[in-house]
Parts: sequence; structure tokens; C-alpha cells
Amino acid sequence: MAVTNMFCSNKEPLHRLKTRPARIHAAVTLALLLGGGALSAVAAEVAAGAEWTTAGGTPQGTRYSALTDITPDNAAQLKEEFAFKTDTHGSHMGEPLVVGTTLYVVTPYPNKLIAYDLTKGQTKWTYAPNVSEYAKGQNCCGGINRGAAYADGKIVFNLLDNTVVAVDAITGKEVWRNHLADPHTGVTMTVAPIIAKGKVITASSSGEMGVRGWIQALDLKTGKSLWRAYNTGPDKDVLIGQNFRDNSVYYKGQVDQGATSWPNQRAYLLGGSAAWGYLSYDPELDLLFYGTSQPGVWNAEMRCDQAAYAKDPRKCDNKWGASIFARRPDTGEAIWAYQFTPHDSWDFDSESESTPVNQTVTVNGVTHDKLLVHFDKNGFAYTFDRATGEVLLAPQFVKEVNWARGVDLTTGLPLVNEEMRVHQGAVTEHICPSVLGGKGWEPASFSPKTGLFYAPTFNLCGNLETLKAEFIAGTPYMGEALTIGPATDKSYSSELIAWDATKGQKVWGVKEPKQIYAGTLTTAGGVVFYSTKDPSFKAVDASNGAPLFTTPLECNSVGNPISFAGPDGKQRVAVFSDDKCAANTSPDGEHQTGKGGWVHVYKLP
Repeated sequence: MAVTNMFCSNKEPLHRLKTRPARIHAAVTLALLLGGGALSAVAAEVAAGAEWTTAGGTPQGTRYSALTDITPDNAAQLKEEFAFKTDTHGSHMGEPLVVGTTLYVVTPYPNKLIAYDLTKGQTKWTYAPNVSEYAKGQNCCGGINRGAAYADGKIVFNLLDNTVVAVDAITGKEVWRNHLADPHTGVTMTVAPIIAKGKVITASSSGEMGVRGWIQALDLKTGKSLWRAYNTGPDKDVLIGQNFRDNSVYYKGQVDQGATSWPNQRAYLLGGSAAWGYLSYDPELDLLFYGTSQPGVWNAEMRCDQAAYAKDPRKCDNKWGASIFARRPDTGEAIWAYQFTPHDSWDFDSESESTPVNQTVTVNGVTHDKLLVHFDKNGFAYTFDRATGEVLLAPQFVKEVNWARGVDLTTGLPLVNEEMRVHQGAVTEHICPSVLGGKGWEPASFSPKTGLFYAPTFNLCGNLETLKAEFIAGTPYMGEALTIGPATDKSYSSELIAWDATKGQKVWGVKEPKQIYAGTLTTAGGVVFYSTKDPSFKAVDASNGAPLFTTPLECNSVGNPISFAGPDGKQRVAVFSDDKCAANTSPDGEHQTGKGGWVHVYKLP
């Protein structure tokens, strides 16, 4: 489940001109664009430089910028250089791209692509595709779009109605399109694609709609479909072959787990487990990583009743919902997988990004130096050996987790507190974390300079009751009533944490009274950027969390900040803000009288 702008403020938007460009200078050399300093070999592998060409900044999704102009000493001097309005209502989730001297924005439905000329301070062109209006009603969360990717002269992104488009980055003309699914079936697409080895990797959303999640590859040059892998069902559908490994002891040697852990074929065909979160790619091991959403229907007892669960819990795991996959981008073949929350009844989907890093962990005398780090909604932070899928560490990363006592690293199983399971016709109270998770889709960033991850987390709990649900094609298939409220410590709603994934420890944290409902950005200058529901855009010192910069936004931001070099070679930071809390919105909540979303760009004087 992805709940967009649940905690919206009603602050009156600031009054602005449509664009407010400042003076733009001539371009300088690449050395200046890279901040004037040489990067180490490790940093160069995982850092974005003058441009920001994929959602996570790098294929690995580190959301780390090599630019060094902005530092803890001068971040307080940041000023807004300009802002421009997208003229599109709704949640601007995702992030802009920057290629050369052009900034690109994909809006929420109707998914316009806007090219903004940074040298002139004005819009160059807008690509306005035809998108089925029906798709907007099928999406759980307001017609959002999580971003685009650039390669080979093309901006590639998904339309909500399951069409993937490639647009010429210079002219704004459509190069190709491929329609992958019918929105009338309940499928929509909100994911930011990733490009690896000449292939566009994308995936389906709408895990709440009684659909079966999948991931798919298209040819970057032509848009032709190359392969599709489902996330539930028998091995032949999931593209699991003889090279596959599951490091949970109790599964070794088993086949067709994506089918046998469901009560019947109909169940896994309606099994949700979509892949709407952020994808990452490790060029070193040639592995694609992504997480899947909660298994559908949300009512776990409709996926396996209490009697069957008591007899054999492993037959009720509902794989591969709430899981992570490692696949080959050339073929889609699954190399390994791991299920974080078997038989999920808490909406602990695993859409949170998984980030490959080269750090060292020694377990039982064995050294692992190719890691994968994942902060799961279930409240535990997992450090894997990304080559094998072995779980090395899995401590809790938020203060209050009570659905499980921990993770057994021998079996890979969570140690579930059975009294916290959710049952039909009864309310289970104060489940921690809530359905928003200890951390949700909001992506963390990683600094190779500090060796730390910077993750936005929630301090929220909730009540859940499952209900009987009926499947009707193209309609929500959930079966759950929920409430979200504060955790035991009511003094904060979110905490930005700095996390050492080699030790499984929090290094420092910044507690926020309002939710952090967007991702983070870390820079080589030693600054971490994020936004809160105040609504504010903020920066802190990457070494200790000391506050450096705060500026108000006219409305909430659910967008992830990026950094890039402007035409003058100087570092900028950009972030979206919404119109979701704008005054004078329409009674139906569609914000047709709101002011539309904004892109804000900041720089040093």
C-alpha cells in the first residue's frame, strides 16, 4: 500500500509568478561541473555528477551527488534560484532529471514531460501524451509517477495507463511507445523505469486491485518487449531456474514456491505482489534488484485460513509477496529471492529500495564485501551478501517494533508475535510499525564518503481488522480496515537516521514532529537534504545531523531531492512541492482549483 499525502497540512500556498529565473551564466569545463575535486574510484562508481539521469542518481540508486560546492559551512546561505509551475494537480512524487542544461519533469496524471531550459530560465517544450482517463480511477494513490530515466538520447517513462514511452530528449518528439496492460483489469504503472544494458526495466503497480504483479524488459532502441517475469505462481512464470537459490534453510530444494504457498491457482493469480517501488542495478555483478508489494488480498485468512496455517505455516507464506528478487537483466532469470514477511497480514510490502554497496561485513569468520542494504516496512534493516542473497544482519531500525521479536538469521524467518496477527472480525490494536512501515517507499541515500545510509523513518503504529472481500475485476480487492496513530513516544512522527549497515546500528537521528514523506539526498560536500510535512525543505550535516538549512515550501513535498551542476558549473539542489494542501480545492478532492505543483531550485549566492 502506498498512501499519498495522508498527513497534508492546509497551509495557504505562497503567491508566486509562473517562473522566477535568476541570472544564468555560461557553461564551464567538466572539471568544474564535477565540483573541482577528483573522486575516489569507489565514489565514482556510486555518485551522480553534473547530471542526474536516472531516478536514484546512479544505477545503484545511491542518491549521492559528487558535487562539493554546498558544505556544512555554507548550506545556510542557500537561496531559491527559481521555481516553475507544472500546471498539473496532485502529488509530484519522484524527482526531476537533468541532462546537459535541460531539466526534465514527469508530472502526475496526465503524465506530461516538461523540458526546462536552464540557460534561459524557461520551458523549452512539453510532451503531452494521450493517457486513458480510466487509469486514474484505477490507481490507489492519485495518479502519481515516480520518475523517468535517460539513455541513448531518450527520456523513458511510464504512463499511468500502462504505456511506456520514449521521447527524444532534444526535440520532445515521441520515439516509440509500448502498451503493456489494460487498465480496465486494474493494472496501472507508476514505477520509475531503470535502464541496464540497453534494456528498459519496468514493472506493474496496483497490488491492491486483485492483479498479479510482474516486471518486464523492453528494448531501449525500439520499445519491443523482451521478457516478462511474474512475482507469483510456478517457477516457469516467475523465471526461476536451476541457478536460483533461496537462503532460507527450510526452502532448500523446493520448487514452485510461488504456487504451493498459496491455497490454489486463483489465489496466486489475484496475488498482488506488484513491483511499484524503485529498482536498482549492480553493473559489477550484473544483477537487477527490486522488492514486491504485499500479497493480495490483504485479508491473510483469505490467502490461507487459520486451520491451514496452524497445520503448516510454510504452506501459507504467499510467495513471492513482500519479497526481494535479484534477476539478470538480459533474460529476467531469478538468481535469488528472499521473503521478508511470510504470510503478511500487516501490509508490510517490501517496495523500499535495495542498494548495492561495497562495504565489508564478517559473519562466522567469513568476510562479505559486496553488500545489498534494504530498510523494510516491517521495521528491520537487512544487510545481504548481494551475490548470494544470504542475510548477514537484520536488526530493527525504528524504536517500536512489536509484530515480531526479531529475525532468525539461521532460518531467515521473522520471529512473529502471534498475538499481533490480524484476524477477520477482530481489531488488533497498536501494531508497530503501522501500514506506513518503519520506512516506506521513501528512498534512503548512501554516502561512500561517510559509509552511512540516510533513511527517512516513521514513528507510527496502528490498528487493523481484516474483512471479507469479494473479487470484482478492476476494483479494489483488499479486505482490511485500518487506522494510523502515534507510537508510544508521541513526541515525534518521523526520524531521519544515519545508519551503519556494516554494524546494523543507528549512528545518529533527527526527530521530526511532522512526517518525512519523501526521500533523501546526500552530497560529497557532507550535506543531507530532505523534506517534512511542515511543509519545509531541510539540510543537515551528514556527519552528525546538525541542522544547516530550512526553507518553507508552499505545500507538501513527496518528491525526492536531486543535485546537479547548472550552466555556470555551480551546484544546485532541486525538489518538487505539491498542491495537495492548497486552499480552494474542489469538493471532490481532485484539486482542480489548486495552483498545481512546483519545481524549486536552490543554489549558493
